[in-house]
Formats: sequence, structure tokens, C-alpha cells
Amino acid sequence: MTIFAEAGRRRPSSSFQFSGRDGFAAVGAIYRRSRWLGAVAVGLVVPIAILALWSLAVRLELLAPQILPAPSLVWTTLSEFLISGDLPYELGVSMLRLAAGIAIGAGLGLATGVALGLSHQADDYLGASVRAVFLVPSLGWLPFFMLMFGIDETLKVVLIAKTCFLPLMVGPYHAIRTMPSKYDDIARCLELKRTDYLRKILLPALLPSIATGLRQAVSKGWKVLILVEMISSAAGIGYLMMWGRKSFQLDVVFATILVIGLVGLLFDRGILWFERRTAQWSLHAAA
Repeated sequence: MTIFAEAGRRRPSSSFQFSGRDGFAAVGAIYRRSRWLGAVAVGLVVPIAILALWSLAVRLELLAPQILPAPSLVWTTLSEFLISGDLPYELGVSMLRLAAGIAIGAGLGLATGVALGLSHQADDYLGASVRAVFLVPSLGWLPFFMLMFGIDETLKVVLIAKTCFLPLMVGPYHAIRTMPSKYDDIARCLELKRTDYLRKILLPALLPSIATGLRQAVSKGWKVLILVEMISSAAGIGYLMMWGRKSFQLDVVFATILVIGLVGLLFDRGILWFERRTAQWSLHAAA
């Protein structure tokens, strides 16, 4: 009888605690969502102000319509490109070039950075030469690459790969060289195999630097891609912008500028999210 009475008295207490935890979780979720909405609202202040000034300048005819088209005309042009499929096609071509260049440049850069970081001898022989070659701006190599590879797809991919190489080399290299010596001491004490050392110690230590280098590589690669498409290409979002300029259709130019900026922003936000997640995973793995 007493046991049942105690159980009856305790049941409301545990139920109350459970509902309290749910309440705190709900409040935390609402708080995080409100912070996110607040950040989005603050981020929209400048674009809305620019749009208002742009509309005012068009209304007051401060510039000729051929130079500064109305926002409504730019929106109409953008919608027509989307409906016709021209914009998705040109953007798809650019995405394929960017993906190929990043895959080649980032892969080679990461492998080189790890090799130079782990081997002092390789760093002594190759480090200075590799840095000197890849510190030359990508556009500085453009005339030579045009003679070597022509003006076809290879040129775009090689330039993007060259641009993405250095960020993925430098980050892991410095991460290895500044890695605490206690990690190596732990590996020796546990007698870890080479593969276990790479998977359990080196990879978690390198992930934050890899994510940071990838963010820089994608940003620089995207800008180089647009430039080279404007100079020598018959397809791509950069080509579409240059076509609009040559045909004196500034609404096309402004529409492609908006697309390029939005795609770049999505790349940056997505990789920033990945960078934060990898940093958390690295801390948990190291612990």
C-alpha cells in the first residue's frame, strides 16, 4: 500500500520534469529561430536600400535606360531566361567546369600539403618552388595556358584547378606543422598503424583547415571561372553576361550579376555550415 502511494506521489514529479525539459527545448528552438530571422532581416536592409535607390534613380531618369535598366525589366528578363531554360543551361555549364576544376585542384593541393607537412625533406626540395609557381595570379598564367591548352574546356578547368590548389595546400600544411606533439606521443604509446594514425588523429586535426581552404578555393575558383568565361567562352554564365554587354542589353548584364552573386552567396553559406560542422566533429574525435 505504501509503495503504491509513493509511486503515485512520484509520478507527477517525473512527469513535471519531463514537460519542463520539453519546455526548455521549445524555448531554445524559438530563441534560435528568432535569432536566425533577425539576422536575415538585418542582412536584407542593405539590398532593400539599394533596390529603393535604384528604383528612385530610374524614376528620376538620372541615367539613360540603356545604362541603368529598371528593376522590373531586370526581373522580367531573369524570369524569361528561367522559363526558356537558357539560364539553367548556362549555369549548369559553369557548375560542371567549377566542379571539375575544384576536384582536380583541391585534390592535388591537399595531397601536396599533406606530403610537404609530413616530410621535411620534401618541403626543403619542393616547398619554395611550389609556392612561387602558384602564388602567381591565375590571370597571369592565362596567355601561356591559352597557347598550351587552347580556348576550349581544358583552359577553364586548368585555371580553376590552379586557383584552388594553393588554399587546399597551405591550410593542411600548417595544420600538420602546428599540430600538438602530444598527438604523436599518443599514437606511439598506442602503437597505432599508419592507417589508424591517418584516420583517427591526422584527419580530425586537418578537417577544420580543409574546410577553410575549401571555402577560399570555391570563392576564388568561382570568380576566376566568371572572368575566363567572359574572356574566352561560348557558354556559361560569364559568357551570358558578356553577350548582354556586347548586344547592349544591360538588363541581361544585371540579371546575370544577380545570379552570380546569389550562387556565390549560397556556396559561401553552405561551406561555412560545413566548416562549423567539421570543427565540431574534429573536437569530438580528438576528445
